[in-house]
Amino acid sequence: MQEVINDTFWIVWQKADQFRGDSRVSTWIVGIAYRCALKTLRQHGGDPLELTEQAEGGHSLVDPHAAHELQDWVSKGLGRLPAEQRMALELAYGAGHSLEEIASIMECQVSTVKARMFHARVKLRNLLPVLAGQGGARAEENEDEQSN
Repeated sequence: MQEVINDTFWIVWQKADQFRGDSRVSTWIVGIAYRCALKTLRQHGGDPLELTEQAEGGHSLVDPHAAHELQDWVSKGLGRLPAEQRMALELAYGAGHSLEEIASIMECQVSTVKARMFHARVKLRNLLPVLAGQGGARAEENEDEQSN
């Protein structure tokens, strides 16, 4: 992860004069980070990136053990998605980017982002019960059929 951050800021430093102002600076930087992360995933065998730890500070009524289990469960589900689908979800739900910003970051059409998110949610809907031990073989078969 540190490699991706370093590479991202090195590229931002080198190419700052090429920023055209077509989007927010943060969107431009996240786009560079996205491409650096994909490059690193390809070089290191596609190991999924860990989800960022939630900031501590406030008191929560949620059982911390259940919250950790849920985070682990979702992380495993996201790790089984193709990189493009996983990134679309993480940029939308994790980083709060709009569809247009995600399309800019991923250098694709908004319709492509919508399709990636749709297919990712379908896969997760079928996969998460399996990971929780509730789905049985039927959900695994659905996952195999959808990946073909």
